[in-house]
Amino acid sequence: MVFVKGGVLRPVVIPKYAAVPVFIIKNNLRTAGISRERYFELLGA
Repeated sequence: MVFVKGGVLRPVVIPKYAAVPVFIIKNNLRTAGISRERYFELLGA
């Protein structure tokens, strides 16, 4: 899945794996400019 957001220089790509590796999640958070804490807020965790 490919997501774009205004102000983000490149799209965030999330593969459709059963389990997405941590390094992909970290890279996507860095690309989107989202903190780890905000990520967990969005997940509802």
